[in-house]
Amino acid sequence: MERLLFTVLMLLYLLSSMAQTTLFHTGDETGYPYRIPAIATAKNGDVIALTDIRPCGKDIGYGHVNILQRVSKDNGQTWGPIETVLEGSGQGSDCGYGDACLVADRTHNELLLVCCSGNVPYWQSKIGKSQRIVATHAHLDKQSGVWVWNTPPIDHTAHVFEELLGNRANGLFMGSGRICQSRKVKKGKYYRVYGGLCTHIGNFVIYSDDFGRSWHVLGSPTTSPIPKGDEPKCEELPDGSVLLSSRKAYGRYFNIFRYTDVKQGNGHWGIPFASDEMEGGIKNESSATNGEVMLVDAIRKSDGRRTCVALQSIPAGPGRQNVTIYWKELRQEEDWSTPLRFARNWGGSYQVSHTGSAYSTMTLQKDKAIGFFYEEEPEFYQMIYRRLTLEEITDGRYSIK
Repeated sequence: MERLLFTVLMLLYLLSSMAQTTLFHTGDETGYPYRIPAIATAKNGDVIALTDIRPCGKDIGYGHVNILQRVSKDNGQTWGPIETVLEGSGQGSDCGYGDACLVADRTHNELLLVCCSGNVPYWQSKIGKSQRIVATHAHLDKQSGVWVWNTPPIDHTAHVFEELLGNRANGLFMGSGRICQSRKVKKGKYYRVYGGLCTHIGNFVIYSDDFGRSWHVLGSPTTSPIPKGDEPKCEELPDGSVLLSSRKAYGRYFNIFRYTDVKQGNGHWGIPFASDEMEGGIKNESSATNGEVMLVDAIRKSDGRRTCVALQSIPAGPGRQNVTIYWKELRQEEDWSTPLRFARNWGGSYQVSHTGSAYSTMTLQKDKAIGFFYEEEPEFYQMIYRRLTLEEITDGRYSIK
């Protein structure tokens, strides 16, 4: 009996190892911890995964931090070597770079990375002496197939703090992980991109029509769409409206921006709602940790009809444990016509991790799988990639269209 139990446990371990890959291993020869996942799928099909390496051992602003990448050219089956994207100097305004936000352009082989920089932590930021917000781009070299990053990054701190928010926020940063790119709104060469800001006065959303070279505020620069929000993420709803999902204890805050003039970016936010206070809403056991929100076009298996499925990842808890993907079908506009309706009646959940785990993000790959990238113990943390299907997540109810 003991031998049989041992065999079963070994098989389960091997199956688990085959299903996921440790892309960055805390406890490796560097001796430094890795934190914060970001991932995107490029137009050519490459999957790009970014993370912090933290020689200072702490968050960005407390010392030397770099951003690293690995690239897969076969939908996550194998991965290239670890490469440095942005390297901090250990002092001054380029002391460190971390908390990466990433998007791959849907029509060009280009990447946009927005991140924090400097030697001032978020909570110690003050007007005139704040954590920095910077951006850099990469293009795919056609001959070598290598992603070439522009360095040094461009500093957008004054633009965002002063021009967009009028120096009302002492500190701010863009929520790490996946930057949202519209599938509907295009001005000139690029489709619009949206980034959610965490600030000392609540959440804001900024958007760019030139792939991160300049930014504008979505809605009011003085009134936060989620005043009590923390780390936020954005997604585009089926009708082109913009969903804002923000970190909170016990669940998420949701709000929706509806356009009155898409080209000019005019419109209005609704009233934010907390998912854990809604009937059938997302509820977890106290963990206030950022995750990812993503919508995918799907086929409903019961009748073969086209539909849309919303995915939201956060730890189920208690605390930073048991990262889980919650899901909800959006059958018709009534399911997302208001933040209240979006916040309630989620259909189910899929537990990805069964141990200590924290931040997570995801991308839709060219092979119609979902590349899930998250932090998991031991050693605070390993950076884990896992290939999932929508069938797995929804217990066979839906598949990617």
